[in-house]
Amino acid sequence: MQQPNRTNFWTRRNTHTYIFAIATLVFICLEILAIKKSSHYRYDIAMCLLLLYLGYRWKSELVLQSGHYALAAVFLLIHCLGVFGLYTSYPLGVEYDYWIHGFFGVVAALISMHYFRSSTSYPETILITTTIVLVMGIAAFHELYEFAGAVLLGEGEGVLFIGAGDLDQWDTHKDILNNLLGAILGTGYSFVKQKSKFQME
Repeated sequence: MQQPNRTNFWTRRNTHTYIFAIATLVFICLEILAIKKSSHYRYDIAMCLLLLYLGYRWKSELVLQSGHYALAAVFLLIHCLGVFGLYTSYPLGVEYDYWIHGFFGVVAALISMHYFRSSTSYPETILITTTIVLVMGIAAFHELYEFAGAVLLGEGEGVLFIGAGDLDQWDTHKDILNNLLGAILGTGYSFVKQKSKFQME
């Protein structure tokens, strides 16, 4: 009797499509809500939908695991939940914005480490260093993008406007620090997981 296929859900070839379809539906619902509320988050949601599509479109080139793609979709979603005013909240006593930047660091590091590990044969120390530098470069670009939006568009909501989560004079420094902490956590987890994998083999 043939044994049933017990392939892990996250390793199935079509899992990216499921994630993309479900996340797209959620983002469309959020976009409709943002438009009805005349929220500036309608721009952020549209941008996140584009990023979600690009991740799906280039999943092979990025060697993007479905689990990492799911984490990226969750990251984009929890940012867009700012449409409900969450950037003024403090989950577990920590500013919502800090959680977002830290989570970004983790997700970006996991994706980058897997890509570098799959595409090169450099030692883990070089992969970790390169990944952290890359994540910090993306974080710096994001802060410049935020700054440009605030200068051009002024007060409001979302990435392009200055508002909740951006008003601290040390906001940029704290955001980049949280990106760094997330990147360290992400690379550390990836390193430990890879080391455990080799020990099991």
